[in-house]
Amino acid sequence: MILHLADYVQAVRDRCPIFENRVAGAAEWAALSLLEEEAPDYPAAYVCLENEQGREANLNCEYKQSVDVSLAVIVVIGIAYQDGEHRGQAALLQVDIIREQLFKALLFWTPAPGILEKLSFDGAEVIRLDAARMVYRFDFKTKYDLGWEDTYQSVDYASYPPFKVADLDLNSNEVTLNGKILLKQE
Repeated sequence: MILHLADYVQAVRDRCPIFENRVAGAAEWAALSLLEEEAPDYPAAYVCLENEQGREANLNCEYKQSVDVSLAVIVVIGIAYQDGEHRGQAALLQVDIIREQLFKALLFWTPAPGILEKLSFDGAEVIRLDAARMVYRFDFKTKYDLGWEDTYQSVDYASYPPFKVADLDLNSNEVTLNGKILLKQE
């Protein structure tokens, strides 16, 4: 199953002008989160896969399972103090603008129609706050389904040679049959 994470990154990059193309994936966020120094280009966004949680599988004759997916857009906002304002309210105004742009970029959209459900909003919170920056996480969720074609069993069956002829010798008190059954592939 391909989650198309690069497509989510590209959607945020293309549809959220406030970031001015400062949008990357989880690896960039991990590197930035280890730094204590202020990065000069804010705001920036990082798209991360948070979680995949499989629901109970239906194993009656065929494999079927739904998987819930949680994605996060982690936003880093520089706290700029302007004109003696020392409360960081400018950062909160940026959060409102970013929220609006993210919602318009991602809500009810999917990069893979028929495979991944359209995104819905799942919550948001401040995950880090210091004198230089605020880090805000927007959570989104989607879902996909796994089927028999996604299993090892389908790969195993595909490796078998084609089944063409069977010899049957059925003996019982009522029925006796000796012969061949020819199967045609459709």
